[in-house]
Amino acid sequence: MKISVTTNLSCTRSDAWDALHNPDVFQAVSAPFLSFEAKEPSTFPLRFESKKRYVVQARAFGFIPMGTQEINPVDSTSGDCTTFTDNGRGLSGPLKAVTTFRHQMTLQPSGTGPTKLTDVLEFRAGLLTPALWIGFRLFWWWRHKKMATMAPQWQNHATALWDERYNNTPLWSGAVNPTLISMIRGKTPGTALDVGAGEGADALWLAEQGCNVTALDVSPRALSRGEKERQKRVCSDSRERNIRWIASDSVTDELPAAPKTYDLVVSHFLHLPQAEREIIWKKLVHAVAPGGQLLIVGHAPEDLKSGVGRPPADLMFQGQDVRRFIPSSWSSVRVTRPRRTQRSAEGAEVEVNDVVVFATR
Repeated sequence: MKISVTTNLSCTRSDAWDALHNPDVFQAVSAPFLSFEAKEPSTFPLRFESKKRYVVQARAFGFIPMGTQEINPVDSTSGDCTTFTDNGRGLSGPLKAVTTFRHQMTLQPSGTGPTKLTDVLEFRAGLLTPALWIGFRLFWWWRHKKMATMAPQWQNHATALWDERYNNTPLWSGAVNPTLISMIRGKTPGTALDVGAGEGADALWLAEQGCNVTALDVSPRALSRGEKERQKRVCSDSRERNIRWIASDSVTDELPAAPKTYDLVVSHFLHLPQAEREIIWKKLVHAVAPGGQLLIVGHAPEDLKSGVGRPPADLMFQGQDVRRFIPSSWSSVRVTRPRRTQRSAEGAEVEVNDVVVFATR
């Protein structure tokens, strides 16, 4: 028989993937229905490793012996999907009655912000199969309830930091960045990648121009706000807006697998430590399709003295810093310093500068 449950997790796919391989998480989501003791090896590893064998002693409610169980994890990846498969089996006690056991946990972007977990169990236990299905189904419901509750604890430092910042009222104005409008005016890219999308103002504007947009941000909460705004606009005017919202840490994670390149790649005000931002710049350059365009915008370092809120000095950069990562074979590279006005904390109009790099491959 088969059980299939799907749950959205408020963390990135890589954070959820680490959690699925963590024996502590395995124990936590099983309690109090089942508890496990390591037998072979005699202690749990820090992480379940693919294609290794583990034997555990299972107890129901902490004291009813259920026998021993073999865990045989195998990891696989296909596009944006990662799958943890366990073809283990019962070795002794009541668990031995389960003659066929195949458990697959697949993680992929939900497209609306959180990470989607699809959890499928297929098993056979002879005449006991229908009765066990009821027990397994209740247990699977409990596991997913626990995982959804625990997912925020699995977040990496950057996700936890930004999810907390997005916890209350909207963080940004909700207006599209004017540089994006000026650079893309008169052009309609087929596919666009927005890295550091936040609450999605730029992604929503690009979608309204007819783009098929992939919007990345480290905060699932911010992207969920973008999806709510997308739904609200669709309901108000019935215009289609194609946006795939993906929670991802662009420093440590690979960019989305499909499409592999984009007609337009944009990143606004992604101010990170130098080593991290250079990692991202390299990824953005590689993500641009032949003939496609790259737009990277930052706050100018001299704005630190303007009286408006800005990141610390060590997180600022110049256009030439970005230009070094763009191949000389590209057809054009423009580095500009447009000026605009912004209100200070006291409400005064202040003239500020942006660092803009616009390149065509």
